[in-house]
Amino acid sequence: MHRRLFLLSSAAFLPTVVYAYPSEVFSPAVWNDLKQTDQTVILNYRASWSLTCQIKADLIAEALADNPAYGQLIFVDVDWDTFGQSQMTQRLRVQRRSTLLVMKNGKEVARLVNEPYARRVRALLDTALAA
Repeated sequence: MHRRLFLLSSAAFLPTVVYAYPSEVFSPAVWNDLKQTDQTVILNYRASWSLTCQIKADLIAEALADNPAYGQLIFVDVDWDTFGQSQMTQRLRVQRRSTLLVMKNGKEVARLVNEPYARRVRALLDTALAA
């Protein structure tokens, strides 16, 4: 019994690393502006309560820290709870949160769905750089 209490109380003091990456918050106006540019945009359909979405965000942040070239990509966080049922989401055929879309000139270049693995995220970012 005391061991459980000790483990539970000591877990609160464990260091946790939270990564962040520079991103814009999605709005239809932001999207209309970005899709008309020649920049590569990554739409990150995510939910604040989703562990998979948080893991992917951390992996993106780590990749950005390791490879500064990824900094030329534009990241846009799309709140799944707000825009998950939107016409745009349906048009893009996004069926679930934890989806990353690489977009160039308003068209899809690549997609990663529910795969919170560093190798896959970095491969997607490399594809985005090559677009």
